[in-house]
Amino acid sequence: MSEATRRLKWGVLGAARINRRFLPGLKAAYNAELVGIASRSAEKARQAADQWGAPVAYDSYEAMLADPQIEAVYIPLPNSLHIEWATKAAWAGKHVLAEKPLALQPEEIAPLEAVARQNNVNVMEAFMYRFHPQQARVRELLAADAIGQPRVIRGTFAFVMATDTPNIRSKPELGGGATWDVGCYPVNLSRWMFGKEPVSAYAQATLKNGVDFSVAAVLDFGEGCRAVLDYGLDYGRRSFYEIIGTKGTLSVENMWQEPGTPATIYLRDDKGLTTEELPPMNHFRLEAEAFSQAVLDGHPAPYPLSDSAANSRVCVAILESIREGKVVTV
Repeated sequence: MSEATRRLKWGVLGAARINRRFLPGLKAAYNAELVGIASRSAEKARQAADQWGAPVAYDSYEAMLADPQIEAVYIPLPNSLHIEWATKAAWAGKHVLAEKPLALQPEEIAPLEAVARQNNVNVMEAFMYRFHPQQARVRELLAADAIGQPRVIRGTFAFVMATDTPNIRSKPELGGGATWDVGCYPVNLSRWMFGKEPVSAYAQATLKNGVDFSVAAVLDFGEGCRAVLDYGLDYGRRSFYEIIGTKGTLSVENMWQEPGTPATIYLRDDKGLTTEELPPMNHFRLEAEAFSQAVLDGHPAPYPLSDSAANSRVCVAILESIREGKVVTV
């Protein structure tokens, strides 16, 4: 089989709920093949493998990493385990797509990057929304000066978390809380769209058992540019961003959307309101295809680990601002 038509062989470390979103996209990717699913429970691994049509069920994460047929792994484990298992996978010579947040501390990224470089593997944080054509179109409009100079980005991502069953989002020791679960998305978006890093952060939160459940945050990007973010696990459902410029605004509903739903962009300027709708797309599939193709072509991952470190740094500053009740330098 030629390299152009070869499919990258994937394994999944864990039988997490997010697999229900990611794995249909992976299985639909033209250049990827799901080989196996690992769990610390042989029974759970077998059930998940049967559910998703994976031929191999591994009764431990180590067993998957030891299998030479696995070329890349997807890591949907609890937040506190992402950096550990991404590093172990990189040492095993596997390419890694790890769920966000890749690291709960920005300084954890550099050692992982060194291991990835030493073993010649790609490691990337899985912000799937970046691969949707909707975002490419918004960036095209910004580059074309459709709204002038961006000044304010408003972003929100919220839903009501079920509380009738145990949930890792409510456990601080596992990297729970709204900032790491949903807030990291609008943080990432604001950095991406402004094309620079914030200089400071100020945030307030509703806390439950030491975990931030809902947050309002302001990121100062300097030169009159700010991001105003709200996100939470106890209200919603909301998924929206708006970029306000000197000549108009761009807004996007259903931002971190369900795959397959229409993607609408609203442009408002002195001529009125223009609506542009893009066809439904599965951004998880697009993410899997882009990462797989980079590996197959011997190219770097679409987004570097330096971006992951920068995003983690901002989230840490937000959490520090919540604790200290003051503006924090990023």
